[in-house]
Amino acid sequence: MHRHVAQGRENALGPPHPDVLLGVVGLAVALLSEGKYEEAKLMYRHALMAMEKSLGPDHPDVLDSTNMLGETLLELERYYEAEAMWRCALASREKTLGVDHAATLTSADSLGRTLYHQRKYEEAERVFQSVQAGRKKVLGLYHPDTLLSVLRLGVTLLDRRKYAEAEIMYRHALEGMEQALGPDHPEVLDSMNTLGETLLDLKKYGEAEAMCRRASAGRENTLGPDHRDTLLSLNNLGLALRKQNKHHEAEISYRRAMMGTERTLGLDHRDTLMCIYNLAGALHKQRKYDEAEMVHRRALAGREKILGLGHRHTLRSLIKLGTVLYEKREYDEAEVIYRRAVAEAERILGPGHPVTQKAFSHLSMFLYIRAAIDPGEAL
Repeated sequence: MHRHVAQGRENALGPPHPDVLLGVVGLAVALLSEGKYEEAKLMYRHALMAMEKSLGPDHPDVLDSTNMLGETLLELERYYEAEAMWRCALASREKTLGVDHAATLTSADSLGRTLYHQRKYEEAERVFQSVQAGRKKVLGLYHPDTLLSVLRLGVTLLDRRKYAEAEIMYRHALEGMEQALGPDHPEVLDSMNTLGETLLDLKKYGEAEAMCRRASAGRENTLGPDHRDTLLSLNNLGLALRKQNKHHEAEISYRRAMMGTERTLGLDHRDTLMCIYNLAGALHKQRKYDEAEMVHRRALAGREKILGLGHRHTLRSLIKLGTVLYEKREYDEAEVIYRRAVAEAERILGPGHPVTQKAFSHLSMFLYIRAAIDPGEAL
């Protein structure tokens, strides 16, 4: 259809006409979406060069087309090319519209997004700070675009492990979004969940529990009890409870999350296996050793099947199973499990990896304690 429209406009209006060139831009976007990158590049280059020649490099249609190409490249994960496009659009919009114009701030926000996807977090943080300040000035504190900038800044701060600053950003965004969108809006609930995760990172477990409860309840009301986001919030709630030694409550939360992931994602999905592993940990903390062993064995079997024996998550399951067996005084099997964990970790991850060191530490402590229990045992 885009080819037909572009050809029809060119026949009627001639190649230089802006409508013809906009049709070519639409064709280029369609080609990019189909993965026909080289043909799309030719179309865009032809359209943009002709539009710049006939309209000037700073014409709104030229800048809109440049921005459109950047958005498409971002969707296609061609981040380096998207960055080049948005830097060009941003420079032109700053020149013609000013640094605080809404369109200029949109281009800056887009540039920040592609920098973030390239893990250029420091520069992305600076860009998002500038966009947030500009939108606050132009659009107001509670405008959705301003709040979106605050959220993006918060996400970037999280990736830079600036947890305290990220918490401030998320609290501000959450307050504004609740006022503007209501407490059960999906973006509000997403922000609640992320704030809960941030509070967990900050070891503010009581506040994290409250935030995770709000997020899980809201998501259950709006998305349903078995939606993946609801189950993620339940798992986070379980972690907040476990960190406060509320192991029975954590068990309940983890069971709900596990049963939901089994129904919606399948028995061997990574998220299901994570919930199973967490449930086993809550059972272990309550000294429900038989059930903890059974659940750890299930998590281990699933992770070995899906991830492989040398994956760090599989090795963690192996170490935890060994610990449960040791506490059940099943020493021979516990030793086999610990030695297996050390051997696989050294082979796959290397002797200096934290998981390898953890496995070796558990084995060493086990052998030392076993020798103390039974002096006849050689280390």
